[in-house]
Amino acid sequence: MTSSRTSRGYKFESDGLPARVALAVLMSAGILYASTGPVIVTGLALSEVFDSESAGYVLSVNMYGTAVGGLLIALLVKRVNWRITAAILLIGLGVVDCLSAWFGVNETLYPLRFLHGLIGGALMGVTTSVVARTENPERTFAIAIFVQLGLGGVGAASLTPLLVEYGVGIVWVSFLVLTVPSLFMLPLLDSYSVMKDNAEQGTSRQRAPLRYVLWALLAIFIFQAGEFSLFAYQLELGTHYGFGTEVVSLVLASALWAGGLTAVIVAWWGTRIGRLLPMCAGILGITVCSGLLLIPVLGIYMVAAVGFSACFSIAIPYLLGIGSEMDNTGQVAAVGSFINTLGLATGPAIAAGLLDGDHYERVVVFACVALLASGIVGVPSARMLDQRSLRSRVVWE
Repeated sequence: MTSSRTSRGYKFESDGLPARVALAVLMSAGILYASTGPVIVTGLALSEVFDSESAGYVLSVNMYGTAVGGLLIALLVKRVNWRITAAILLIGLGVVDCLSAWFGVNETLYPLRFLHGLIGGALMGVTTSVVARTENPERTFAIAIFVQLGLGGVGAASLTPLLVEYGVGIVWVSFLVLTVPSLFMLPLLDSYSVMKDNAEQGTSRQRAPLRYVLWALLAIFIFQAGEFSLFAYQLELGTHYGFGTEVVSLVLASALWAGGLTAVIVAWWGTRIGRLLPMCAGILGITVCSGLLLIPVLGIYMVAAVGFSACFSIAIPYLLGIGSEMDNTGQVAAVGSFINTLGLATGPAIAAGLLDGDHYERVVVFACVALLASGIVGVPSARMLDQRSLRSRVVWE
């Protein structure tokens, strides 16, 4: 059974596939703009107000807002009604996206996109804390990656050709395609009550040792800073090599769709062989593919872009899943959502600083070093969880 009927109507089974998809869509609504990051950067760079570097800063402002929103909600996640909070945040997201399109391309985008980030980060934090209370959270994170990359691919293919005529405003409006359905799915989700952690239950420890929590969070931050520093400029890199905007946009779309399909495989596979091996395989793969982007040959660029997205879809669900299993309540997962978006925000900012005109090779080298470092940092936490429970969620007592 995937749904059940209660006195309040139909509800999805808490760990069933429909519930996982609904939670993935809800989580993705707050961060969908990241998957269309290259389209946003290119759209802003086409305007008279921004260039390639300052366009990256606009994206970073959006991301930093998301990080702050995730941090604030992490402090409150155990005290709020998550469904009512999510509904308010979804409405806020839609309003800010419409305002961003209405005001056009000018300096007002900085405060507007920061506000969007605040709201989206809070929504991600709330949803991530809920996902952390489910069995095998890696599967839900993988479905979320599928949603984000799938829609990101659609955006790259369909929106990039429209940027010259309609500007970046069409990208902001397109995000409503996820915001509106999310509102209708909310009533169908279970309550996902917070696991009790009071003295009456005789609980001696409600989370992993602090060192493992810190290693897991640091690995997430470094990985996202590395991958998004390069991903945000993939369209610009392709055009810098002279491949043509239309060709590059189709390559990016194909890569995102390939990543989405890989995420489906990860969702099906789960933790059958634990977390450590697939995490390391994904990180090593994305590092190699990043290095291949140094070669200005179209065929290699295509293979590298597809491999980059596919390996990302392998690595990040396990990294986020590891962070979400560090406690019983989901509070560490909410902090992980903050760290995740802080890394995403830092990536384009570093890339913009390294770019200094058109030095894209600096961005690629930074991404390779950061990605490899994230794998090394994440090993202790992944190995510890695998030792405690190889194939199922760890519950702390």
